[in-house]
Amino acid sequence: MAAHEPFEFDVTEWFNSDPLTVEDLHGRVVLVEFFQMLCPGCVNHSLPQAKRVHRMVKNDQLVVLGIHSVFEHHDVTGPAALEVFLKEFGITFPVAVDRPGEVLPKTMKRWRLEGTPTTMLIDRQGRVRQTWLGQLDDLALGVWLGTLLAED
Repeated sequence: MAAHEPFEFDVTEWFNSDPLTVEDLHGRVVLVEFFQMLCPGCVNHSLPQAKRVHRMVKNDQLVVLGIHSVFEHHDVTGPAALEVFLKEFGITFPVAVDRPGEVLPKTMKRWRLEGTPTTMLIDRQGRVRQTWLGQLDDLALGVWLGTLLAED
């Protein structure tokens, strides 16, 4: 998918929120963190980073979302385990469960994502503006968030 295309997701369940649609997010910048609870880079870097952003920026300007995109260890990473994980790690922002696919989950496959952690930024018009695989430097994320938040 090219940058500036509208973002859509295909999920089965929500935690910490009623179900959200793309229309619910329109007008706000969205940080989406694709993660797996057994991914060391997710647990040690990207989820704590997303939690900091969630605490720092007002919800009317920016929404932080997690998408639990499991493509391995399916037998130990179901919804009950995810619920415990979110509580244990203090994750209070909305988290959706990516719909399983043949190999990759549906949303992850649609966006041709290669793994976790993946951080995606969506602008106020609902267009994907940037996607990173792996650990993202706090300063780089801050520059991108500031740029998108300053746009009309």
